[in-house]
This record gives sequence, C-alpha cells and structure tokens, in this order.
Amino acid sequence: MLFFTMHMVHVLTVIVWIGGLVFVTGIVLPMAIKTPDPLQKVLTFQRIEHRFAPLAKVYNVIVGISGFVMVWQTGWYELYFRSGGWALTFMTAVWVFWFVMLFGLEPIVIKKMLDRMAREGANMDIDGIFRRVNRLHWAMVAISLAASAAGVVVAHG
Repeated sequence: MLFFTMHMVHVLTVIVWIGGLVFVTGIVLPMAIKTPDPLQKVLTFQRIEHRFAPLAKVYNVIVGISGFVMVWQTGWYELYFRSGGWALTFMTAVWVFWFVMLFGLEPIVIKKMLDRMAREGANMDIDGIFRRVNRLHWAMVAISLAASAAGVVVAHG
C-alpha cells in the first residue's frame, strides 16, 4: 500500500510540476517576450517566477521523497548505474539537476539576471535574454518529459 500511495503522489506531483513548467515556457515567456516595454517585460516575468518558483521547490521535494521511498521499498537502488537501471538512473539524475537548479543555481542566477535587467534596462538586449531563457526552458521541458517517459519504462518494464 505504501508503494501505491507513493507512486500516486509521485506521478500526480510530476504532472502538476511539468504542467507548470510548460505553462511558464509556452505561455508566460512568449507573452513576456512580446511585451514592448522592457521594464514591464522584466516585472511581469519576475512576478510570475516569484509565484511559481516556491511551488516548483515543493514539487521537487515531494517528487524526491516519494521517488526515494519507492526506490528504497523495492530495492531498486541496486539498479543504479547498471544497464538494466538506465531509466531509474536517468530519472534520478534529472531530479538532481532540478534540485540543484531550484535550490542552488536558479535563485542566484535569476536574481542576478533580473536585478541587472532592472538596473541596466535599455542598455541590454532584454529580448535576446528572454529568447535564450525560453530556449533553455524548452530544453528543460524536453529533459523532464524524457524523465517521465523513463518513469513509464520503469513502471511497465
């Protein structure tokens, strides 16, 4: 029963988390890019990012706890870094990537980027920065979806 509960929590949280990421990537960033006023562009993104980032951190922790409980309960930890455990290793690596991004790099990088944009505004290629951020987000969506597909392989393998 614990495995079933953790699996349900894990899958539903991943759905909500990646759905939020796709919303930010497919709706919010393109809207920000099309906003003509550079300051308004930065402020809009900053407001939305400040609302989603704490939720993404909570989702990351829930996904990590539920995933590691399932790995521990099933003994799947023996599969790490083995050919038969590639999907599990990949999912865990993507989770670690997100953990580092959300709790380490993102707060530092995003804060510095947004502060610099607010300070330098007209002297920066804000549109170019937002386009690069959007491309990076699409890459993160692709990696996250690939990890989800790996989860299906684990669940049905």
